[in-house]
Amino acid sequence: MTTLKKILKLRTVVSTSAGMALATSCYLAGLQVAIILVGELAWISIMVAGIFCLFAAMCFSELTSLYPTAAGIKLFIQNAFNEKAAIAIGAFYVILGISMVGAESYLLSSVLTDTFIVFSLNIDKFLWMLVFILFVALVNYRGIFITGLVQDILAYSMLSFLVVVSFYSFGVNGVDISSAIHSSEFTLANVVKAAGVGVFLYVGFEWVTPLAEETTDYRMIGRGMLLAIGILSVVYSLFVVAMYTGLSEEQLVSGSPIPHIVFARNLFGPIGVAIFIVMSILASVTSFNAGLLNTSRFAYAMARDNVLPRVFSHLHPDYATPWVAILALLIFAVSISLLILFSGQYLFIIVMAAALECIIYVVMALCVLRLRKKFPDKERSFKVPFGRLIPIITIIVFSGLALGLFADVSRDYTGEVLFANYWVAVVMALCAMLTTLYTLKVVPIFKKKAALKAQSRKRRRPGRDQSATQD
Repeated sequence: MTTLKKILKLRTVVSTSAGMALATSCYLAGLQVAIILVGELAWISIMVAGIFCLFAAMCFSELTSLYPTAAGIKLFIQNAFNEKAAIAIGAFYVILGISMVGAESYLLSSVLTDTFIVFSLNIDKFLWMLVFILFVALVNYRGIFITGLVQDILAYSMLSFLVVVSFYSFGVNGVDISSAIHSSEFTLANVVKAAGVGVFLYVGFEWVTPLAEETTDYRMIGRGMLLAIGILSVVYSLFVVAMYTGLSEEQLVSGSPIPHIVFARNLFGPIGVAIFIVMSILASVTSFNAGLLNTSRFAYAMARDNVLPRVFSHLHPDYATPWVAILALLIFAVSISLLILFSGQYLFIIVMAAALECIIYVVMALCVLRLRKKFPDKERSFKVPFGRLIPIITIIVFSGLALGLFADVSRDYTGEVLFANYWVAVVMALCAMLTTLYTLKVVPIFKKKAALKAQSRKRRRPGRDQSATQD
């Protein structure tokens, strides 16, 4: 029987965890951190946000050491609480995870379409979206080795490029930290507020957990997440400060949705725009690749557990990839891309994903506390230090961020209000009701069919055994 191949090394775990967080939208979020705080000191809030995410990563690491499986998050919740809650949350998590591919593809296609219009090439946005989604799906279909190699090349090239550009910018524009320290805007309140926004620079790092069955050592998952957050905190700190110091005051307040392109033009001229467009492509494809890689494994594991149709658990005989799950997620991603293209509501998906990530981090911290109480003696290759302190801090911080997100409003780059974020909470509640209904009404059908097939196999075995004895 074909099984997933255990070939992934630590470098691919790190590149996948970091790659999920690296996206075109991270530049705008990073600049918002710098604007809230004094720009040259934005790294302080980014580091604080990194520490919060490090706490969440520790919770994921302990849970993965208990249950190193592609079903990861579902199994954590199932063993801590119950299977129904695990299925409902897990299904919602997969849907929103792949929806982000649609949102990110829309942002990238917008950058590329607007850029090529300058060269009198009017290429449709949907064509760009389709090209990138199909490319990533093909890479994932061809096998985990190729997928991991592509992820390594893209993610590490992206990270290295950001660091090199940052230091070059510092050499050209300089950084006046001493003046920033004495600024009236450098307050504890602003540091915390900016850190709240900075958390979303790291969102998605935990999606590497479904790869536990494809690593040479499952303990790499925990180490990889911690290393990825450490690397991201350094890279983001450098680049956000560089971008802030490389933009004029007018450009900072203009609210451009592509500040990295404006920064590139200031730093390198027209050639810089081309370079940073390539960087946007790297960022988006890195995020696409990591997202499809992980969600397809999670869907595969859920089908294997008879939560999704069994066909999703089929592996390709040559590549050992869950090709049916990849194909299904490809179709879903294209559908979401079309929906976003016609509605223009990419920001709604991003806000919803950010809110769900905060909720998931809270749930994972609760799972840590619950499983320690239920199975205190069960072996853990990693345990979050300082007892219950870090899980409790994680619960408080990310609960506050989720509530703050729902109470906020989303604006476009001109400052105009697009929608009140409580509508995100309403839509999430409706989605939760649908996944709960699916759990209660549809999943029992899959499980009953699987049980009947298992009984049928048991009935056939005695006959085969008896004929073998007669021979």
